[in-house]
Amino acid sequence: MKSTGQILREARLARKLDLGDVAKITKIRPRFLELLESDDFGQLPNGIVAKGFIKNYGQFLGLNPSYLMAVFRRDFVENRQGQIVPRGMVEPVTKNSLWTPKSTVIALVAFLFTLFLGYLAYQYSLLVGPPSLTLSSPINGIVVSQMTVEVYGKTDPEATISVNDKLVALDKGGQFYVRLELNPGLNKITVTATNKSGKNASVTRKVFLTSSP
Repeated sequence: MKSTGQILREARLARKLDLGDVAKITKIRPRFLELLESDDFGQLPNGIVAKGFIKNYGQFLGLNPSYLMAVFRRDFVENRQGQIVPRGMVEPVTKNSLWTPKSTVIALVAFLFTLFLGYLAYQYSLLVGPPSLTLSSPINGIVVSQMTVEVYGKTDPEATISVNDKLVALDKGGQFYVRLELNPGLNKITVTATNKSGKNASVTRKVFLTSSP
């Protein structure tokens, strides 16, 4: 199973971003980003900082923060000093386990049943609700000096996406990317996702382009 760092790194590489680009937008130092992707959380200042970085980095990449934290808690814990360490370092390896073949079957059945219900709920939401839409860039209110800005995020793979009323292509996973030209001063960027039933979700961001000296 993939670790937290592996999930973050693969998501970044899928977007073809380097750590320098991520650091500029998230304000997380490249060194800290390297530690996150290497699962070297013990080198971070403390557990609170580590968890905050994981959530912020995951949100930037369009990942589910709750899922990331679940994977993180599976592999790591916080010791009495507030540092993040591998779970086996603080939990005895030889402690008695209540896990039995019967409980394994019960857990498996419960998991499959929950998975089935989740699938039904997801299909129902696609029919009656608006599509999901995550806009990772640009950050609202950002001030830039370049004449263009990257607009990228993720929506439902079956939806259509438009940026300022212009259609943008989606990849198979529902991710989209476009570089948008800016005008001096305030620019409003509106991204709209529309599903097959005509329901839509929209996000608007403001970007300020400073005048060239």
